[in-house]
Amino acid sequence: MGNKVVLAIDPGYDRLGYAIALISNSQFSILKHGLIQTNKKDSLFDRYKLIMAELSTIITQFKPSELAIEELYFSKNTKTALRVSEVKGLIISLALQNNLQVFEYHPNQIKLAVTGHGKADKKAVEKMLRLELKLPKEKLVDDTLDALAILLTHFTSHKNILE
Repeated sequence: MGNKVVLAIDPGYDRLGYAIALISNSQFSILKHGLIQTNKKDSLFDRYKLIMAELSTIITQFKPSELAIEELYFSKNTKTALRVSEVKGLIISLALQNNLQVFEYHPNQIKLAVTGHGKADKKAVEKMLRLELKLPKEKLVDDTLDALAILLTHFTSHKNILE
């Protein structure tokens, strides 16, 4: 099995978390993780434009072959759900334009893969991520932690394929 780079994204238009890993010989190492933050004072389309520009730079720099992204699950704010859905569509379009294979994961699937329990809370997810990925004690924004959880889910879901 050769090396491959995976980009994991927790979609959002206000804040978008991302994580990039190199997978090699059924092991993975995190290359970078972070947050794309847009300005609430900018127009919605300027915010989308910033997200697309930042992700294009990340894709150009790291050359991932796969995108792992969270399925959207909203029960309350439909306006936010629509905006996040639009961003997700832009992300998938960018991924497909760059020949990335796209994988989606439901939030419960992510929680189950990271903690062993599909109804785990954010604290349990963060604790397991820090243990499993040996993350430093630095404060990480929820969106970045979510991207790391998506990355770990993708890795564990495909580990048997990699071996």
